[in-house]
Amino acid sequence: MPPAFTQDQLALMNLLLRMAVMAGIVSLVLGFRFAGDMLVRAAAPRGARVRLFLLLAVIFPAGILIRRMSAQAAMDLSLEGTLFAGLIGGAWVGAGTGCAIGLTCLLIGETIALPFYTAAGLAAGLLYRFLGRGGEVWNYSLNPFLIAYNFFERLARGALDRNFIPFALAVLFALARNALFDRYGARGLLYAFPIRDWLFVSVDLAVLVYTLGIALKLAGNTRAELIHREEERQLVHARLATLRSQINPHFLFNTLNSITSLIRSDAEKAREMTRRLSSIFRKSLDDEGETHTLASEIEFLEDYLSIERVRFGDDRFRVEKRFDPATLGMHVPSLLLQPIVENAVKHGISRRSEGGTLRIGSARVRGGIEIVVENDGPKVERLEIERLLERGVGLRNVAERLDIHTCGAGRLSIAPREGGGALVTVFIPGSAGRGEKLDDSCPDRR
Repeated sequence: MPPAFTQDQLALMNLLLRMAVMAGIVSLVLGFRFAGDMLVRAAAPRGARVRLFLLLAVIFPAGILIRRMSAQAAMDLSLEGTLFAGLIGGAWVGAGTGCAIGLTCLLIGETIALPFYTAAGLAAGLLYRFLGRGGEVWNYSLNPFLIAYNFFERLARGALDRNFIPFALAVLFALARNALFDRYGARGLLYAFPIRDWLFVSVDLAVLVYTLGIALKLAGNTRAELIHREEERQLVHARLATLRSQINPHFLFNTLNSITSLIRSDAEKAREMTRRLSSIFRKSLDDEGETHTLASEIEFLEDYLSIERVRFGDDRFRVEKRFDPATLGMHVPSLLLQPIVENAVKHGISRRSEGGTLRIGSARVRGGIEIVVENDGPKVERLEIERLLERGVGLRNVAERLDIHTCGAGRLSIAPREGGGALVTVFIPGSAGRGEKLDDSCPDRR
């Protein structure tokens, strides 16, 4: 039979197990979205604080009951949990969690625990407010020896290391609990690890500091990751806004050139094109989103097509549309089709004296939707089309925005038609079409 562990060995193992148990609990808590919101928001919503309090008020009291029923002392993280609740949730979350822990202890006869842990949670919460959200709490070191060294090193220079304050608070309440246990523990009014000698007290304090440090370090790392994701998401949105801003001047320049050429030869057509242009920009100002439905994109495109009809005439510019009704509710990047259609007209239909036909359609395909723009025009070589995609502001802009919107899963391809002209195909995956991808950064680009 394996040798039985001595009481000191069991006590030491329970002390060390507290760090692992605390790490598991904190990882569980930080997995909830509301906990992440509390870490990064300047003013955490009241609802998030309430949910955090309710979660902690269940988890940590449960550890007390497990300790009582099974003698698993490592599950009792009363002081660590109370201090952690206050340091990330504020005064009333810390005091509330400490009160819930104290009430659980009260049910098993540990009466002194109620005021003690309530005071500990309140003190930690007030400290959290003093240190400031996003301040020194998140720089808490895991190394108590480094904390002490930095404190005295700065103190010698006449400065205060505020990172020392959470460390001092944890040690202060640990020593207070040991003193209370030494006086009232024999009567069962408060629970703590039995004090044997100064070495055991030192180990107990070091484990407490490390346990709280691990919890705060996990919270700090989670906070940093969430802030990084938010900054990355804002960067993507800023990039999309920049790309979209390039489309409007490009489109305006080409349209004003057409209007200028018509002013002397056909003033009425020039006025009609100006009215249509005004309608387009009014809709563009009303729709500032990065995406909208395909139906909205088609509605916007109609104004542009009406300008081209005025410019070329109905005999030289014909449009055929075949949109699958099931695709009209799917999300596409704003101003997706207009640059494609503009290139189809400029490099295809306008080069034919007899004009031509523009065909636009959409269909559901496996994994998403496919939008097709096809135009009549002179025969072109594939190399010429590739150069157009590389140098053309409009098409290159569309390709880049499509890549961002779909996290690289979308496709834009151009191919020559046998009878002349070109065929442009745009594929948008179903997830992006439902507007899901822009809500967060792409997983493979974080």
